[in-house]
Order: sequence, then C-alpha cells, then structure tokens
Amino acid sequence: MQSTNLANELLVPAAAAPQADGKLGFREKISYGLGDLGSNLMWEIVGSFLLYFYTDVALIPVAATGTLILVARILDSIIDPVIGGMVDRTNTKYGRSKPYILFGIIPFAIMLILTFTSPDISVTGKIIYASVTYIIAGLLYSLVNVPYGALMPMMTRSGDEKNQLSSFRMVGMAAGSIIVTALTTPMVEFFGGGNEKTGYLFTTVVFAVLSAIMFLIVYKNCKERYVEPVSAVKQKGALLQTYKSAFKNTPWVATILFSLLLFVRTGAIVSITIYFCLHVLHNPRMISILLPSLYVSILFSAAITPAFLRKFKQRKGNIIANVCFMIGVAIMPMLENNMTLFVGVWFLANVIGGISSGAVFSMIANSVDYNEWKFNKKAEGTLYAGYSFATKVGMALGSAVVGYTLAMSGYNAENVTPEASSAINVLFFAIPLVCTVLQIIAVSFYKLDAIHPQVVRELEQRRSAV
Repeated sequence: MQSTNLANELLVPAAAAPQADGKLGFREKISYGLGDLGSNLMWEIVGSFLLYFYTDVALIPVAATGTLILVARILDSIIDPVIGGMVDRTNTKYGRSKPYILFGIIPFAIMLILTFTSPDISVTGKIIYASVTYIIAGLLYSLVNVPYGALMPMMTRSGDEKNQLSSFRMVGMAAGSIIVTALTTPMVEFFGGGNEKTGYLFTTVVFAVLSAIMFLIVYKNCKERYVEPVSAVKQKGALLQTYKSAFKNTPWVATILFSLLLFVRTGAIVSITIYFCLHVLHNPRMISILLPSLYVSILFSAAITPAFLRKFKQRKGNIIANVCFMIGVAIMPMLENNMTLFVGVWFLANVIGGISSGAVFSMIANSVDYNEWKFNKKAEGTLYAGYSFATKVGMALGSAVVGYTLAMSGYNAENVTPEASSAINVLFFAIPLVCTVLQIIAVSFYKLDAIHPQVVRELEQRRSAV
C-alpha cells in the first residue's frame, strides 16, 4: 500500500506571491466557501439539536443544561480575542492562520463526536461529562473558526474579491444550515433504528468527517498573500496596544456593533418563530416553512450581494437593504390571514435583509486594511475575533431577550394565555424592527467606502517599497 504524508502533501509557503490583478481563481474561492459549509455542518447541529439531545436523549436536567450552555457561550466569547491575538503573532512555515486550521480541525471533530455521546453514568457524571466535552468543543471551534475568518484579508486586498469571498461564505453557511436542519432527524432515525443515542452519535460522525475534509481543502487551496511580518521579539504590552488601536478604528467598531445587532436579531427570530407558529398562527407546520426559509433566503442573498455592494458600497448598501427589510416586516402583520402572501413577503424581506450577512465579512476585511494603513498593524486575527465575539454574544442575547420577555408575560407551555400569545405576536415583529433601526444607526458610522481604494493603493506602495 502506498503511504501519503498529509502534512507534506498540503504544505504550502507561508505567503504566496500576490496576483498582479488581485483576482482569485474560482477554485480558491469555492475552497474558502467550503470552510463555512464545514463549520456549519458541525456547529449547526450544536445550535439546533444539542439542547434536545441533552434534555431528552442524555436525560440531563433542564436547569443544568441551560446553565451549561450559558457558561459555555461566555467562555467562547472570552477566548475569541485571545485566539485572535495568537493568530496575529504566529509565524510558521505553514502560514499564519492556516496552521490553526490544519492542526485544530481533527481535535475539534473528535470532541464534537464526544459531545454527542451519552455514557450510561449517574446524572452528576453526565453533567460533568457534558460540561467538559461541550466547553472544550466550543474552544476548539473558536481555535479553527477565528483563524479561518482572519484568512480572508490575507488572501486579497480587492474589495470586489472580498465581496465575492463573502458571497461564497454565505452560500456555505446557508447550505450547511439547510443540510443539518433537513437531514439530522432522518439520519438519526436511519442510523439509530429507534435508538436516538446511537443515531446522534453516527450522524455526528458523518458531519464531523465531512467537515474535517472541507477544512483541509481550505488549508490546501487558500493562499496567504498579504501577511504583515511578525517581529521575532515580542513587545511587552503589544496585545493591549493592538486592542487600543482597534477601538480607535471607527469602521471596525461600527462593523462590530452592526454585526452584534444583526445576530441579536437573528437569535431572536430563530427563538421566537416556533412559539409564533404554535400560539399565534396555530399552525405547527409553518415551523418547517418559516425557519428553513431563513437559510434558503441567504442563498438568494449570496447571489445578489456582490453586485449590490459593488453598486451601492457597504454603508449605503446596508442602509438600503435594511430599510427594505423593515418595510417587509412592517406589512407582515396585515397578512396573517393569507399565509401565501405572508410567507412570500417574509422570504423576500429576508433575501434583501440577508445582504448584511455577507457584507459584514468584507467590512471586517476592509477594516483590517484600514487598521494596517492607519496604525501600521494589520491584526487580522484580533479584528476578526471581534466579529466572532459579536456573533456568539448576539445570538445569546437574542435568545435571552425572547426567554425573559416570555417569562414576564407569564408564558406557560401547559396553559398559554391570550396575554402570552399577544406578547409572542409583538415580539416576532418588534425585535427585528428595533434591531434593524439600531443597525442602520451603527452602519452610518462606517465611512470607509470612499477612501478604501486609496488605502489599498498606499498599502501596495508600502509593500513594494520594502
């Protein structure tokens, strides 16, 4: 049997030569998008099914499960900036961000499989086991995903190319979410044959293996072309100085606030939709229409985002998209008696509103360019970690707002009062509208569009002068 050394097979120079026209090949773009597909194959099963797995399959008490997930999210948000700083100070023959992908993806896949394994031990033992496996899986996810996100500004400086890479990410993200939400339950039934423990274990193995392969493709095909040199001598307080510079980077701060509000909106919508379908529409089947349509709409958004942003740029484009989203949401209450129109407007509103999901990737990448131009520090890892922080905290806040509001309305699953139903109805429309207004305010401070071409030109001049 012929042996293959995977590390040597995948090994590439730390920084590939920049292409003269700034264009990336199709293979490299689709390879980068596979990273988000792989990421969502593994993490979407956590977001969508882990709560059910813990409470109904592993039989862990609900209160303990809620506390565990909250603590894990807090730890994730804390570790992201640390990993971002590590990326910025990495200098290896494998590259800067890519070694984390290469050496982190297999441990992450293994730990995810262990997270969906339920040993037959005491309740206390199950809580301890779940805590250790889930928290470590979350940390390993950050160890892979933060460097993956930081890779984009190392690949290209072109705004158009970043928009296209963002579009490929959006497709990967949507495809991964659709695959997991559509196939997990049938796969659990197929592999388990009535035993959900076995079913979830083998389903997770399939997703983990596929994801690992996809991230290895990212490692092999995506090149680091624009990498700021790392000093051999680490300066005291360098990490603190990086964060001080970051918070003086107005486009980055605006992007982080915009992203935080985007994911508060998303987290709230995902959380409230099930209750809305059950207790307002009184139609459980609508759950399988409204939730998947969120991810399908992202696929359509991905198709129009590059051209839309090319015409309107980031600031103006996001304002237009979010105003259109608000108009769609505002007229939906008048359509609750016509489900065809209701779903149609919901879908179209999310298609145009989904442009923001792709825009934030190129906004972060452009903010990295601005940071290097303004402060002579590229800091890809640190700046992308801020976005990763916003996604996790935003989703958690969105879910928390829904939970606290339902509790205040006196919601009881066994006896849903008219007051609770009314609160659900208001939440479904009010939270997206309020968050979107705040998003528009936040993105108004993103004033990088006009000067970004100049920023890129001057950075190229600096690089050629070295």
